[in-house]
Amino acid sequence: MEENKTVDNIGNLVISEDVIASIALNAAKDVEGVSSFAARTPDVHSIFKLGEGAAKSVRVLSSDNDVKIYIHVNIAPGTKIPKVAADIQKNVKNAVQSMTGKMVSKVNVSIAGMDIKPSLAGGLDSVFMPSNVYRPRAEF
Repeated sequence: MEENKTVDNIGNLVISEDVIASIALNAAKDVEGVSSFAARTPDVHSIFKLGEGAAKSVRVLSSDNDVKIYIHVNIAPGTKIPKVAADIQKNVKNAVQSMTGKMVSKVNVSIAGMDIKPSLAGGLDSVFMPSNVYRPRAEF
């Protein structure tokens, strides 16, 4: 677990990357159009940490001066992807900076997929086929 440290005259302040990731998730879930979070693909960093964090939706890279955040989301059908991504970037940056005092230099958003409502998933043919079209039924 990486940590962000601040030193002043009184003592040290340590903010873990897991806390920053939680702040980012909470900020992103408030954006209209975000339906869920997607597991990010494992990378070299997560593999060397013995699988820890491989399935997380947020990756935080922090240095002394700034924080970079990578977040993976699924969107709801009918949403405008550029607007949702921009809103996520704005919300995450503002939330992390205001709650931690750390400068966020980058928020990269990956739209991993689209969540389709279960009521539509089973009946997509009724959405795409008019009701007066003959639909053959398989008989066994």
